[in-house]
Amino acid sequence: MIIAFSKEKIHFITLLAGLFFVFSCEDKEDLVVFHTPKGSMTAILYDETPKHKENFLKLAKEGHYDSVAFHRVIEDFMIQTGDLSTGKSDKEIDYRIEAEFMPNKFIHEKGALAAARTGGAGNPERQSSGSQFYIVQGETYDGQGLQTRAERRDYLNLYDLFERMLQSKRYPDLTEKYNFHVEKSREDSTYNFQEALETLVYQSKPQIEEVFGDQTDPGYPDWAVERYATIGGAPHLDGAYTVFGQVIDGLEVIDQIAGVATNERDKPLVDIKMRVEVVRLSKSEVKDRYGYTYKK
Repeated sequence: MIIAFSKEKIHFITLLAGLFFVFSCEDKEDLVVFHTPKGSMTAILYDETPKHKENFLKLAKEGHYDSVAFHRVIEDFMIQTGDLSTGKSDKEIDYRIEAEFMPNKFIHEKGALAAARTGGAGNPERQSSGSQFYIVQGETYDGQGLQTRAERRDYLNLYDLFERMLQSKRYPDLTEKYNFHVEKSREDSTYNFQEALETLVYQSKPQIEEVFGDQTDPGYPDWAVERYATIGGAPHLDGAYTVFGQVIDGLEVIDQIAGVATNERDKPLVDIKMRVEVVRLSKSEVKDRYGYTYKK
């Protein structure tokens, strides 16, 4: 039997089909939920750091992060996890991810997800760990405090390059100066090696720039200054570690985990393990439910 529809009904059906198509094709977002004994945190991962986002989601969806512990916790700084050997696996990930630094857009504000990495000459490209990451707690900073953090960031950057030059063994003058201070510290227990090293690194800045180019610290954009003054974070890490996501719900859980008792190696005395869930929502749902504003 052939059913005939009026023009009005056909128009209505066409409208419904169009609306269904629009909503079904709306941009979707994979949110990550960290379930812990201290509560749950929900985080968004950035499209602008695609290598880290894809890798993280793959590990999470395959269950590799389930039962993994927060193995390094430093109050007023960060909580670190992702070492798969602390969970169901008996070994750590053996690959790295290319750095995706975007310090002018994503900073180490409270709740930031950032990839851990090894430093020094063994990782000159500052590539990220294949699985380990940290979530920033940090502190708030006024103008002077932020300037101090910028100076700290400047030194850490210069020291990293200085160490790479030492390890290359192509700069005997730097090696000689460095060894001089090492010997002084061995001969005299009161010798302030760290202060001498810092002075040497700054004195070597012209030579470092001859090799690696201009190393002037860029400072912080105005919007970042405001975030660090109100939300807080770890500004000295900007531009040195890849920030690839942000906790958008459950910031108080970071404080709970960061405040636990730890040993001399910053490991919690009582294991704090997590279960990671991936939840798919439309971007409009993310905005409505969490009040999250996508950065332009």
